[in-house]
Amino acid sequence: MTELLAVATGGALGAFIRFALSTLCNRLLQNPRVLTGTLVSNIIGCFLGGIALGWISSDGFIETRIALFITTGFLGSLTTFSTFALETYGLLNRDTLKPLAAYLFLQIAAAFFVTVSGFWLYQQLAGYG
Repeated sequence: MTELLAVATGGALGAFIRFALSTLCNRLLQNPRVLTGTLVSNIIGCFLGGIALGWISSDGFIETRIALFITTGFLGSLTTFSTFALETYGLLNRDTLKPLAAYLFLQIAAAFFVTVSGFWLYQQLAGYG
């Protein structure tokens, strides 16, 4: 039961932050050509995921509830593959493919780059690198 509560609590926090980031990005950019709210959430989440991966894989033991809170709960709801897929489909219906290509490239390339960067940063700071 405590594991379920950890996932639910982390999920609520991640969803709240994702919503706040999307709202902020939409207000700041007013009609962005590339959907930035999801992009920003995914990039931040992937960077934090890389840090979490470094921490969980290099530390001797992480309590299961903490790992579930961070990975499945918080990061699972902060990052969102379903919104990415829906936004990608929406971009297919635009007149030009440039926003779609930019969105796909930024989502995939940036996600990979920041995940690796987060992992590397943790390794360096923790003295494992």
